[in-house]
Amino acid sequence: MKKIFFILVVLSFIGCAMGNKYDYQSSSIVLPVKPADNKALILSVEDLRPYVLNGGKAPNFVGLQRGGFGNPFDVTTVSGKPMTEDMSIAITKALTQVGYRVQNVQGKPENVYLVKIAAETGASRIVVLKVYEWKSDIFMGIGLHSDILLNVFDTNLKLLAESNMKFDEGIGGAQIGSARNSQIITDEFAKRIGYLFNKKEIREALE
Repeated sequence: MKKIFFILVVLSFIGCAMGNKYDYQSSSIVLPVKPADNKALILSVEDLRPYVLNGGKAPNFVGLQRGGFGNPFDVTTVSGKPMTEDMSIAITKALTQVGYRVQNVQGKPENVYLVKIAAETGASRIVVLKVYEWKSDIFMGIGLHSDILLNVFDTNLKLLAESNMKFDEGIGGAQIGSARNSQIITDEFAKRIGYLFNKKEIREALE
């Protein structure tokens, strides 16, 4: 009887670990910046995670959920879109809410293309978020691994300000069910993006 119970518990852990999806696109980001007028920006969020670039993981990979024996299962985006595309949608929404006009440029565009789009749209700043690492790892607790860099350029790609965040942290206990873990992780993303934008040099560059 105990053996059957153990098997059922393990199967339930595996069931909870498989097919998890997180909703970065709906992250509620609060940004501590405000334009002096209806300023236009170019935003590019670039996926530079090495395991995505080499084809080891799909662009919609966001992290791992581990089963009863610690065996890892991939977690992906709810939308099915690349993680950085979902992130860019959330950041665009946040920038728009505080008064910027935002042109979102997907993928890893060449610098000359960003300058061209800035000229065509009348943008005064080019904002680039480089994601070298962003991955959650959930078993009994929630681990978050991050290496992200925020750059603000003028329209000639002169660097005006930068803000980076690199860490490997435990951010709490895992919850039963992917929806709750998704909320915890995406809330953490929203908070960390807020921290990046709250650097004095970033705020001043975006005024």
